[in-house]
Amino acid sequence: MKQLKLGTKLLIGGLLTVAIPIIVIGVVAVYQSTQSINELAMRGMDHTAKSLAAGINTAMHMQNVMVRNIAYQNSIISAAEKTAKYGENNSRNEILLAQQSLTKIRNAEAEHLSNITLVGKNGIVYASSDNGKFKGLDIAGRDYLEAAFKGIPNVGSVVLNRATGGVICTAACPIYSSTGKEIAGAVVMAIEIKFLTDIINEIRVGKSGYAYLVDKNGLYVTHPVKENILKVNVSQLKGGESIAKLIKEGKTGIAEYELEGVKKAGAIASVPITGWSIVNSIPVDDLYASAYQTRNVIISIGVIFLILAFVFFFFFARNATRPLIDVVGAAKKIADGDLAVDVAYGNRQDEIGTLARAFTQMVNSLKDKAQIAQKIASGDLTAEAAPLSDADALGNAFSTMMATLRRQIQEIMEGVNVLASSGSEIMASVSQLTSGAAETSTAVSETTTTVEEVKQTTDVSSQKAKHVAELGQKSVEISQTGLKSIEDTINGMTRIKEQVESIADMVVRLSEQSQAIGEIIATVNDLAEQSNLLAVNASIEAAKAGEQGKGFAVVAQEIRSLAAQSKQATTQVRNILFDVQKAISSAVMATELGSRAVEEGVKLSTQAGEAIDVLAQSVTESTNAAIQIAASSQEQLIGMDQVVSAMENIREAALQMASSTKQTEKSAHDLHNLGQRLQGIVKFYKV
Repeated sequence: MKQLKLGTKLLIGGLLTVAIPIIVIGVVAVYQSTQSINELAMRGMDHTAKSLAAGINTAMHMQNVMVRNIAYQNSIISAAEKTAKYGENNSRNEILLAQQSLTKIRNAEAEHLSNITLVGKNGIVYASSDNGKFKGLDIAGRDYLEAAFKGIPNVGSVVLNRATGGVICTAACPIYSSTGKEIAGAVVMAIEIKFLTDIINEIRVGKSGYAYLVDKNGLYVTHPVKENILKVNVSQLKGGESIAKLIKEGKTGIAEYELEGVKKAGAIASVPITGWSIVNSIPVDDLYASAYQTRNVIISIGVIFLILAFVFFFFFARNATRPLIDVVGAAKKIADGDLAVDVAYGNRQDEIGTLARAFTQMVNSLKDKAQIAQKIASGDLTAEAAPLSDADALGNAFSTMMATLRRQIQEIMEGVNVLASSGSEIMASVSQLTSGAAETSTAVSETTTTVEEVKQTTDVSSQKAKHVAELGQKSVEISQTGLKSIEDTINGMTRIKEQVESIADMVVRLSEQSQAIGEIIATVNDLAEQSNLLAVNASIEAAKAGEQGKGFAVVAQEIRSLAAQSKQATTQVRNILFDVQKAISSAVMATELGSRAVEEGVKLSTQAGEAIDVLAQSVTESTNAAIQIAASSQEQLIGMDQVVSAMENIREAALQMASSTKQTEKSAHDLHNLGQRLQGIVKFYKV
């Protein structure tokens, strides 16, 4: 609905206003009239069927009364009683009298009666109204005859008259003896029902409906199609099941069914005395024809009213929306910025005229606002925008905007002046900062070079510490060899002199090696002191670098710790070497005593073995200390690598800071120029 035009909405709304009541009333009227007409048609069919059934029932009742009256005649009773007792040959007079009576009755009712016969208990006809034409006919076992022999008068069994080809109905009644206690025979009356079939065939239901009669089993007794009579059963027809059910149950009612593809409605009425049923059948379309015609008339009237309503609301909507379309066109021009519009219909006194005058007033107000906007565009802020009323949102907004612009331009002028002076001061400060950053970068480069030299020195120290560790390992091996030699000396004193001399040589060599180890320890001690001094200098440089030097300060602290560990390790090695030198002196004295007194060789050899064992332990401890020194030197080397990496990062940070400072200097220069330009811009406005 939002996409539809107003005229279309008015047209749809008007049509719906008219169409909905018309449709509702039409639907209700069609429904009510259809129901009423259908009900009347059904009731008419039902009434016709019931009336016809009642007439047939009365006629058959009269025939039943007639056959009873015949059975009660004296001549009939006498013939039946005597024939039953003495046989047909001995009762000819009585039979002749009975036949005369039957002939007289048949002649009186010739239009309705075909024949009247007397039947014995054996089921053989012995007298008839046609002068004995049917005499000797055996009809034993017929249902109507069996019922009569049971004392039940009956009427309704239908058979085909072979002589005339017409349909006849039998009426049978028992013949009681003169005492009234025994049944001597039966009277059977053949009734011509042509008069009934003629009446039923004349009945027409609607244009194509008809009536027909069926017996209690559903067999056609009368029907417009004569070939169906007494040959076709309703229950055997496809689609006739609903009617056949009512007929067999002997009920009265109305049922809709489909027979041979045609939808039909049938009114069934039962004939109680015979068990027959009369059926009024009519096609549904024929039955509802009046209802359909009434429906079509109501729909036609509704369509005519809708067409008239459409024409009326079409011109009404057109007359109402044409001025609005012109106003909308003017509004579109205003929306496009074209204020040179003239809205007509201002002389009208309705709502459209009020809308046109309001549009004219709005255009004039917009023109005033456009002039003020042009002055603002030219830099003239002295113009005043007077609101049309307190509710004039645009006028109030223009007035507030002018006051706000004047105030803001004044504030901008003051701010631009401050910005210009601040830009000059910032530019001077940044120039000084750039110079300081360059000096810092140079100092960091020099420090990085110094750290590289210290790293090389640490590398040399690490290599020497490894060499000392290798010498200590060799000393351990030599001590083990000396211990084995002492054991050999105890086992063979003959070679003690040679072994003592060999020991003396090895002790001298060991003394020389101990002196070399002392020199290396002094070198390592000096290296530890230099590393400690370097760590102090690195901490100072990290403090100067500020936040970016924190990582370097941690590395410097680690180097200082490693230097302290190295110094402590050299002290331990010095003490061990002192013990080694003492052991060497004891060994020299032992070799001299061994040379002078071979007699005491065993004793001295034993002492020498113990001294060599102590010496081996001392040399092992010295070797372990040398290995620790080598490990500490390796850790110092790793620490120096970290220091070098940190100094490289500091150097790169210093370079970046110098570059950033130059960029800041450029930005400060641009800011100074911007202040100068803003001063020129704000001078454009008049406040």
